[in-house]
Amino acid sequence: MIRLKRLPALLLAFLLLLSLCGCYSGNIDQYLSLPQPADEYLQLQDLIDKEIAAGCEYAAPTKGSFRQSVQLHDLNGDGVEEAIVFFRNGSQSLQINIYTPVNNAFRKVLTLEGEGQSIGSVIYADADRDDHQDLIVSWQIASNMSILSVYSLANWTGELLLTSDCTEFLTGDLNHDGWDELIVIRSVGTGAYLADMYTFNAREPQATSAVLSSRIYELRRLRMVDLADGVPSLMVESILDNGDLVSDLLVCREGSLVNLTLNRSTGISETRRSYSLIYSQDIDGDGVTEMPRPQQLYSQSSEVFWSIAWYNYDSFGRTYPVMTTYHCVSDSWYLRLPSSWETGLTIRRDDSVPGERAVILSRLGTDGEVHDLLAVYTITGENRSERAKQDGRFLLLEDNAVVYAGETLSPEVDRNTILNRFHRIYSEWST
Repeated sequence: MIRLKRLPALLLAFLLLLSLCGCYSGNIDQYLSLPQPADEYLQLQDLIDKEIAAGCEYAAPTKGSFRQSVQLHDLNGDGVEEAIVFFRNGSQSLQINIYTPVNNAFRKVLTLEGEGQSIGSVIYADADRDDHQDLIVSWQIASNMSILSVYSLANWTGELLLTSDCTEFLTGDLNHDGWDELIVIRSVGTGAYLADMYTFNAREPQATSAVLSSRIYELRRLRMVDLADGVPSLMVESILDNGDLVSDLLVCREGSLVNLTLNRSTGISETRRSYSLIYSQDIDGDGVTEMPRPQQLYSQSSEVFWSIAWYNYDSFGRTYPVMTTYHCVSDSWYLRLPSSWETGLTIRRDDSVPGERAVILSRLGTDGEVHDLLAVYTITGENRSERAKQDGRFLLLEDNAVVYAGETLSPEVDRNTILNRFHRIYSEWST
């Protein structure tokens, strides 16, 4: 509060000093006024206001990375950004206006219309490889059902290059030719989905398709990843109708889309797992995405615990072990397990102390006894930093309102080893 009270006095002294040294002219309001937008953007706002006055309303995309009602992108490669504005017009049709700057003023060059409840996702990409950005947009018709449209923006024609049923879509260089392909996921029946990869030859779309795991209840994540041999792959992670999590890995092989992980006899990917809290990720930071294989541990109570064995795939479907971890999802941390802990590992929790949650990692010996190795404490409350250092504990990590501490319970456990292997679980930003 003291600094806030002094601010006006300091500002006045500063302005007085400027006036005494001949560096200040004009009134104080000129120096305290907010920055004004450039004239062309004020003129763009006038154009938008006219659309709204005519009955339009903003209708921003509801999914994907680009969700603003007004977006700025260089669509024709001239180094100047166009404005793309998303509306629902007076007749309740969805409408996309494109404005390009000419002589420091915007003018409308293209209007695209579509039907549906809302605009889903929007991507700007050179789908037809003519060195101009194309507009790829999904018009959401109903829940989990959209119509995908690809429009050429060359010479602002708005030519429709492709239309398809769509549940999700993205772009990525799957065939490793230096150009991004369009990948569309679409439903072909209850729990059945196809992935279509489109390339454009003289603006004519060519498609190759691969089936995803059967019995899919919900698509969760769709992204491009790198495999162990550097080949790009499409990873689709989904929830099955019984709650299991499954990951499909698709690659382009000799021009055809192939599902590397699909079990032909069951129709479901071999990555299927009933423990569905852990998704595929680059667990070791080498740029390759690893797949988790949960392994149920020996239980000391009715509560079930899992370790996670991580594997990466190459483009021929061969797998390679990377590491094993224990993920404490409820407390947002994980530990890379020493190899000697992987056999006989068992876990228990102790939540008896208020503001403190303890996870004890132990090993079941050949004598049938449980031998404690390490305790990890998740501590909250005002005195958390002090409690993290008491009774032989050592600080693992301090993050906002929580402190993580460790306590070695066996002479074979080294503190520095635990410090190097302990990590925070951060929520991924997913669109």
